Amino acid sequence: MLTSPIICFPHSPSSEGGPGTFQKNFEAYLKQNNYKVIYPNSKIKPDLIVVVAGTRKVFWLIFMKFRGAKILHRLDGMNWKYTIEKITFTNKLKQILQNLVIVFIRNYLADHIIYQSKFVENWWTTKFKRKKNSSIIVNGSSFFDSSRQINKTSQEVILTCIEGNIQNDKVTTSILRKLDEDFKNMIGIKGIDIFGNHSQIKNLSSYKNLNFRGSIKRDKMKKILEQNKRVFLLLELNPPCPNSMIESLCLGFPCIGFDSGSFKELLGDAGIVIPYEGDVWKLETPSLSKIKDSINTVSNNYEYYNSKALEIAKKYEINIMLVKYEILINKLLN
Repeated sequence: MLTSPIICFPHSPSSEGGPGTFQKNFEAYLKQNNYKVIYPNSKIKPDLIVVVAGTRKVFWLIFMKFRGAKILHRLDGMNWKYTIEKITFTNKLKQILQNLVIVFIRNYLADHIIYQSKFVENWWTTKFKRKKNSSIIVNGSSFFDSSRQINKTSQEVILTCIEGNIQNDKVTTSILRKLDEDFKNMIGIKGIDIFGNHSQIKNLSSYKNLNFRGSIKRDKMKKILEQNKRVFLLLELNPPCPNSMIESLCLGFPCIGFDSGSFKELLGDAGIVIPYEGDVWKLETPSLSKIKDSINTVSNNYEYYNSKALEIAKKYEINIMLVKYEILINKLLN
């Protein structure tokens, strides 16, 4: 195209969470490479619209598609816990409507779909058979540093959990309680940091060995994490493509998590996958006894797992992801 392509996002990036981090990085990359980035209030007709998960601006999307704009839909997972958990009717209805909006965009408006992992692709194509042009592009992280060295210092390790919102479901609270109980039996672990919005977790003072550090802005998180050797424990169940895990790998932190969602797919041998030994889709409690053993195994062999994390992190360098998106955009516009 002779003029700069105009790329529109239905909303400005959110201040927290994986989708917000992705959009902020993607917008910066597009601007650096002579694309014009706009939002609907600019009143300019875009060449392409990038929908990150969902949007309330469905009628606007339909109108823009009618006017000839291409639509690229980046898909996360679906809301699913509402079918198991006891929540208010209002919250349940909200999650159902969010799913329906995303399904409508995917099935009827999108010209191309980006799935963030094979797990996400299988989830959507199994649930909704309609096939569309699609690709798999795994998330990348700006935390990657090709000059980062294997951490051979002797300082003790901090076990770290990072979630945007720490849920109060029975599985998450069972894992947190088990971590608190087993802390003194964890070899080489000097502390347990829990990052994220923990407002749903009641009686925080009863968790005597867990350090709830709250939500940290993304521009400060990297500096905080780098101050210590860490092992990352993923709390999320059926993660589509967990940013916190990828960021941890890019910092050289080995990862531990249950065999659900995309965890095993993305981890390689940079940590330990714990068999769930239950039905994760029914929120059955997993095998908690193996958490401590997995932590001890990684802590005792930290240098090995540290090197494996840095090795696999090379493919999660953010520019690898962004270039793939740019190539796809150019194909859609030409």
